[in-house]
Amino acid sequence: MEVINIYQDIWQLFYLVAFIWIFTVVVLLWYGNKFIFNFLNSRISWLSFPSRRFFLQLLISCFYSLICINATYYLFKIQTSLTAPDPGQIFVLNIYGLLFMIPVLSVNFSVYFMMQWKKAHLQSDELREENLRTQLHSLRMQLDPHFLFNNLNVLSSFIEKDPKIAQHFLDKFADVYRYVLEYKKEELVPVNIELEFVDAYVYLLKKRFREQLKIEIDIPSDLSDDYYIPPLSLQMLIENALKHNKVSVQNPLLIKVYIEHGTWLTVRNTFNPRLEEGAKASKTGLENIRRRYAYLTALSLKINQDRTYFTVSLPLLEITD
Repeated sequence: MEVINIYQDIWQLFYLVAFIWIFTVVVLLWYGNKFIFNFLNSRISWLSFPSRRFFLQLLISCFYSLICINATYYLFKIQTSLTAPDPGQIFVLNIYGLLFMIPVLSVNFSVYFMMQWKKAHLQSDELREENLRTQLHSLRMQLDPHFLFNNLNVLSSFIEKDPKIAQHFLDKFADVYRYVLEYKKEELVPVNIELEFVDAYVYLLKKRFREQLKIEIDIPSDLSDDYYIPPLSLQMLIENALKHNKVSVQNPLLIKVYIEHGTWLTVRNTFNPRLEEGAKASKTGLENIRRRYAYLTALSLKINQDRTYFTVSLPLLEITD
């Protein structure tokens, strides 16, 4: 009975020593390989020399890990049994050490690459989004530079002929640019606010083109204040209609703005395109508006063209908390 107890005590001591040894090896391997990893990061970049970095880290980590395993085993063996490990034990220990280390290092590399890929993917998305925000910001800020100079010329002519009309023209002109300055940083504005801006914008256009341009805005007075559109999108559609269609007293450009099916803001103009070069350029403004909507919502523009009319419908958006 006493022999059995002694035998059990020996095995319990063996398991305790084995546990302490394994724990010591794990701690040394964890912090040692972490140090090696950080040290190599400061010397050899994964991006610049991926193959060199991989094999060098694999070699150094395996060499360091085998030293830790052998040194700790030797010390624990001496302290517990007072005898050094024989060559056979050392050989088996190194074989098992390599079999253990290679999968561990492979998992370590895989986790690192996955984390780096995720980080790069997030950075790419952030840069792409920031780039898109910058592009959209510039779109919101700008009116056609010709619009400024043309209206200054119109204002100059009114100052000489009719100062009262000139003053009213100047007030509307100020309303247009006040809107641009006030809402240039916004992604969405209420439709009613955009329509107030367009009213001032249309007034300037009518004073300039007179009988060559006829614009009708037919919007219900009870339109909900909860509907939004990107700022300057309605103005851009009207501007495109003027820019890419022939305008004359004999064939005036007709533009109608109205609500369709309750949730679409539609701009329809008579289709009388300029030269082929201008017709191609008309796609730029629509693409800009389409990109702005794509950034904000899954809804897209509806575009229809026939021999008589060119029609674009903007989805009215609702902001939900």
